[in-house]
Amino acid sequence: MDAVEAIDRLLEVSDDVRTVVVFERGGEPIASNLSDGKAAEAAALADAMLAYADTMREGAAVQQLRAVTQGGDVYLRRDGDRAVLAVAAPESMPGLVQHDLRALLTVLPRRRTRRKAGATA
Repeated sequence: MDAVEAIDRLLEVSDDVRTVVVFERGGEPIASNLSDGKAAEAAALADAMLAYADTMREGAAVQQLRAVTQGGDVYLRRDGDRAVLAVAAPESMPGLVQHDLRALLTVLPRRRTRRKAGATA
């Protein structure tokens, strides 16, 4: 399964997740349901968040983050050099969303391919 298929599948089964960006370390988007420009901006910001969080921990890289806002929850999950950003509805279920993001990352092939899922914004 490629990244676009994985994103489409996640959006199909999740009632809460609205936006997804899969990206490489360094902030380069691989696939998203956003426009290319918005995906690049989101991936760069998400990569910076993970890099900053890493400076707060000694010895181990941060694997996941969650930010809660009135407009929705922002999730980040990292697996090696790849990560996924998801924006979910307010009061989403953190355990379920993080599980879905972890599952998405595990089904991706190791080689990079840049494609876009159905655009939402």
